[in-house]
Amino acid sequence: MIQRKLSKVMLVCSILFSLVSMSVMLYFSATKTIVIAEEVSDRTESERLSGRAREDVLQFEAGSGGKGLRIPLPPELRADDIVIENRYIEHCIYIILKGKYREFYRSNVLTGEDPRIEGGYLSQEDGMTRLQLMLGGPYEHQYMFENGVLQLSFHEPWQLYDKIVVIDAAHGGSDEGATGNGILEKEIVLAIAEKVREKLEDSEIRVYCTRTDDTALTEEERAEFVHELRADMLISIRAAADESSDGVYGIRTVYNGTYFIPYFGNVELADLLERHVVSIAGSRANGLMETNPEDRLLWNVQVPAAAIEVGYVTNKEEASFLSAEEYQEKLADGIINALVEAYERKEQN
Repeated sequence: MIQRKLSKVMLVCSILFSLVSMSVMLYFSATKTIVIAEEVSDRTESERLSGRAREDVLQFEAGSGGKGLRIPLPPELRADDIVIENRYIEHCIYIILKGKYREFYRSNVLTGEDPRIEGGYLSQEDGMTRLQLMLGGPYEHQYMFENGVLQLSFHEPWQLYDKIVVIDAAHGGSDEGATGNGILEKEIVLAIAEKVREKLEDSEIRVYCTRTDDTALTEEERAEFVHELRADMLISIRAAADESSDGVYGIRTVYNGTYFIPYFGNVELADLLERHVVSIAGSRANGLMETNPEDRLLWNVQVPAAAIEVGYVTNKEEASFLSAEEYQEKLADGIINALVEAYERKEQN
């Protein structure tokens, strides 16, 4: 009898021991699996990032001889094989080299101690090599070729120019703006903005454009760009549409009437724009209009600013004019005339 009880007790203990052992094994097995999975995941991500760094990130080291940047160039590269493109609003400079030089820049570092430079990336495509320098703001650059080295220096725009204007081509990217009669507002206003910039290129007025291609930018980004440059004025070029009547046409300017600037402000700039553009284009003046907080560009800018609506794309005749390069030239000339008089007035005060 006693022996039978002992057998039962031993059987129960054996079963309990087995259950505990299995639980412990399962716990450690699960824990080990999780740890291994995390290690594999981390190692894969680390390898991916380090591989990207080796391939894409430019190498810099401190240099001597003052501020700026010295970029070594392959010995066979000529000056006309190099294009420098400053994308001010993106805070970066592209140096585009004709040829494949990824391996060259893996073994040749860039030297410089300019705090404006925040880093750089390398890419190679279609027989071209692009060095992308990331800057801490919209800086002007000056360059010089010497002994196989491209030397770059960077400057605040306001240190180089006394007159700075931002020209904004409205919309861009997926935001087409007003459409009608087969034309898009974003394309028309960009063409006019580029003409203003080109015509003033050799003048004492330095023009910066919020966009020079089909780029999508928020109105807050555009406003911030104006302030970063310490610009004197902003002119936004826009078009209009009236879906209710295709007979509506003419030119109108828009301004923020709640922000007052003594002597020469938003309303004065809007008035100059409308008078000069209407006069040279031979169009109809539709008057000045105050904007509202939904116009975040004019609402956030704290320098004299106005938007000019150069015509209605929904009016067939005016749309035809807006598509014509000769008419775009006239609109650009009107904007420039307004800028010239605006600076004359500012200097008088």
